Amino acid sequence: MLDKNTPTLRQLYDSVLRRYETAPAISFEGETLTYGTLDDRSARLANALVDRGLEPEDRVGLLLSNRPEYPIADIALARAGLAKVPLNDMLSAGDIEYMLDNSDASAVIVGPTFSETIQTVAPNVLSLDHIITIDTAALPAVAHNHRVERLEDLLETTPPEPPDVDVSTDTLAGVFHTGGTTGDPKGVKHTQENLALNALAHAIELDIRPRDDLLLMTPLPHSAGLIMAGGLTQGSTHVITQGFDAERALETIEREAISWTFMVPTMIYRVLDVLTDREYDTSSLETLVYGAAPMKPARLREGLEELGDVFVQLYGQYETPDLITVLPKTAHDPDDEQRLSSCGIPTAMCEVKIVDDDGEEVPPGQPGEILARGAYSMEGYYELPEQTAETIADGWIHTGDIGKRDDEGYVYIVDRDSDVIISGGMNVYSVTVEDVIQQHGDVANVAVIGVPDDEWGEAVKAVVVPTDTTIDRADLESFCAERLADYQRPKSFDVVEELPTTPYGKLDKKRLREPYWADQSREIS
Repeated sequence: MLDKNTPTLRQLYDSVLRRYETAPAISFEGETLTYGTLDDRSARLANALVDRGLEPEDRVGLLLSNRPEYPIADIALARAGLAKVPLNDMLSAGDIEYMLDNSDASAVIVGPTFSETIQTVAPNVLSLDHIITIDTAALPAVAHNHRVERLEDLLETTPPEPPDVDVSTDTLAGVFHTGGTTGDPKGVKHTQENLALNALAHAIELDIRPRDDLLLMTPLPHSAGLIMAGGLTQGSTHVITQGFDAERALETIEREAISWTFMVPTMIYRVLDVLTDREYDTSSLETLVYGAAPMKPARLREGLEELGDVFVQLYGQYETPDLITVLPKTAHDPDDEQRLSSCGIPTAMCEVKIVDDDGEEVPPGQPGEILARGAYSMEGYYELPEQTAETIADGWIHTGDIGKRDDEGYVYIVDRDSDVIISGGMNVYSVTVEDVIQQHGDVANVAVIGVPDDEWGEAVKAVVVPTDTTIDRADLESFCAERLADYQRPKSFDVVEELPTTPYGKLDKKRLREPYWADQSREIS
């Protein structure tokens, strides 16, 4: 029974798993798990972890692709009072080793596609004692250094009641690593209270309604896992897939009568491209949430025309997980291009202010750094007190994003602080230049960066992905000259087939800048 205080994540899961016991919770490749099954298996795994000596706040890596074992393990860790370390399955072996080591992980739960990875990584993580695997092939190779057991064996030999452990609202429940576009990833600490409130906020802010049918195609160790926590509070069914394919997504929406899904903009673009050639029944779809990057206004209008008033945008960071602002369905006015470029208004549990270099709040329309303060904001960075002190001031999180607000309180991302280009003493916001270039009919995608320049300090460079195999550079230069100030106009253009992204699906400008700044004294961030 929930007490009168803020619930822990464990209490929240205990409640919803019982409440929706017979309802379907997870659907994956023809297999369906009910809430009762999640209750049983997560309790058994939680008991097994406690029986093996793991104590509250010990860190446990989740090295799993999208599959039913992920929510089982995720919930088990919360019920055992342990702290999850989600490991995106697009990370390299080096990233995985770093994150396990950085968080002092005591155990790791490993999916079948990571057998070779864990064999390479495990010997180098000194804190690691326990490996729980779904794949028996991983057992012999690492058993001499670690206690290795099969997940199914643990589920068969432990009781189905949650363990009796001391879990409070301030018990560490997660160490989430930042994307690492500005140096080594930092471990973001979240408590049981943070993640319980964050789950409820996801349900409220993202229009997850009781018994919705959710389609989750992005990695569960990232945003999709936070979304699933919100969906579980509502008794929703979660149809999960490994990887994304536009046609398969549309087929699933049609076949399963999907009412809610999450995509990053590039996924939506591919879906819209498929819909130009073939019809699918998407009438069941009521909510399509997008994030990680803004959508191009032209494609967003196309989406509104094709799919209806279903779009919701989220903006957030692991420091304030996913939810700093939300642009609701009602604000997606196809005739209001300015509003379509907004990332929304602050969520109910989060405050936002825009400040100058002195920390003073700036008036509407003026750019400054976005600061956020939420009920589910991080406790700090794991074992990094100095970086924590630099990021949190009086409870406010310094996001490192440059933005502005309008008179109605809508927030607009201008740039990442690390992406601002200083050319001839003038600040050039790369997003502003990108928004203009993106309007050119021959441009499919674009990234704008600063590169070394003897005269200007930094020169503006545009890296362009064309819609076809070629692009008329002279026409593009003329297009920019008509729409941008002299100091904003790119001094050079590169044409590429695709832009690099981080393992979290975000544009990786650090990689784009590296070749140009490799021999320079200026730090690339």
